[in-house]
Amino acid sequence: MGAVMLVGYILGRTNALGPHGTKVLSTLTFLVGLPSLMFSMIATRHITDVLSETGLISVATAAAMMVLFAVIGAIARWGVRRTTIGALATGIVNSTNLGVPLSLYVLGSATYVTPIMLFQLAIVTPIALTILDLSNPGGEKPSAGRILATPFRNPVTVAAILGIVVSAAGIPVPELVLDPLSLIAQVTVPLMLIIFGMSLHGLSPRGSSGDGAPTLLAVFLKSVAQPVLAWALAVFVFRLDTFSTFVVTACAILPTGQNVVLYAVRYRVGESLAQSTAVLTSALAVPLLLGAAWVLN
Repeated sequence: MGAVMLVGYILGRTNALGPHGTKVLSTLTFLVGLPSLMFSMIATRHITDVLSETGLISVATAAAMMVLFAVIGAIARWGVRRTTIGALATGIVNSTNLGVPLSLYVLGSATYVTPIMLFQLAIVTPIALTILDLSNPGGEKPSAGRILATPFRNPVTVAAILGIVVSAAGIPVPELVLDPLSLIAQVTVPLMLIIFGMSLHGLSPRGSSGDGAPTLLAVFLKSVAQPVLAWALAVFVFRLDTFSTFVVTACAILPTGQNVVLYAVRYRVGESLAQSTAVLTSALAVPLLLGAAWVLN
């Protein structure tokens, strides 16, 4: 995985694909590759493999960290908009470009991150973007229909939901449909690793007055508190086996998603908070994952 990401970093550093290379590859992956991967992986598995205890722990720990950040942000009076970005940086992980490859290549199945993706895309993102829209003094206020339709405008969410429906209903997928999707899915994961490597070029922590404390809190909650909580729930509450415990711990270690940076830039709030958290949690992810693998044997 590191070698493939290095290829992406070199492509980004040398600008070999031009100024729009990352955008084109990301759009291709988002519209075609990832939906194909999600549907083909989920639809061919039993529903219990998708909506499992490991997924429940991943969702619960992410929600807990976001709520904790929001409470501390309210007490510290960091403002609704900046607190929202900080909560997103704490709870939204890079489940796409890094989470899916990690889940597939290291853990053995991309379905381990499916509950996290659905939680982020179908619940967290619409709520957070609505808060940012409503708290924007000069912004356009979204309608209820637009808010409810947000998850269904995302092809990844739609593909995952369709896969869950097919899996739960036990509907056999014809090979004529499944084979092309599986073929596309095979190139999707390497592409996501390359895109992640390209995104690392030029990325560095950004300092900004007033964002030091929120950034430190977001990094601590994301890279320390969430993995520890996930491990504790897996061991003492759900009493999972060692491999499943590593699964939830590894998913909790995943760094902040790059889309949080895009939201911060779009709404012009907490940009340094989002970018610094993404950079620092990405830097901590590899040693933390290695450490978790060593501790859990």
